[in-house]
Amino acid sequence: MLPAWTSAELERAAALDLTAEERALFASFAETLIPTEGTTLLPLTDVPVVDNIAAALSFLDPATLEEVRMGLKLFDYGPFVIGFHFKRFSALSLSDREAYIRRWEEGVTIQRGVVDLLKKLTFIGYWQSIEASRAVGYRGPVSIEGGVPYQGNAPMPTEESPA
Repeated sequence: MLPAWTSAELERAAALDLTAEERALFASFAETLIPTEGTTLLPLTDVPVVDNIAAALSFLDPATLEEVRMGLKLFDYGPFVIGFHFKRFSALSLSDREAYIRRWEEGVTIQRGVVDLLKKLTFIGYWQSIEASRAVGYRGPVSIEGGVPYQGNAPMPTEESPA
């Protein structure tokens, strides 16, 4: 599990301005990929999935972020050509979105890569929430539970303390 975002990281993510189309794409993809209704999972409405994804994307360098955004547009506008839906991904019905994702999973390398990236970002966006994780039994970071002070990485054993 990833550690919760710090306030500085969240400020950096706020500086990354996702477009309305990107936000709709991520929200629709999350709704398709993580069906929470009728489960013990925290509902998607209670988890800032898209904001968490923006925080993750904010760590990319500008050139890589531009390439990711190009892949997102390719995926979002793909239904116009693949399947002839004449709608963006976020406007498709749930069953059409599921079928569209399956087609990309079986597509050429770029399609598989883009859908893989979307899945990973969506899972990061959802499971970044400690409360979402608690719904499946995660108690939280053991370092917090054990009272271990944060040192920026794993604490050093006491016998190897720096001089």
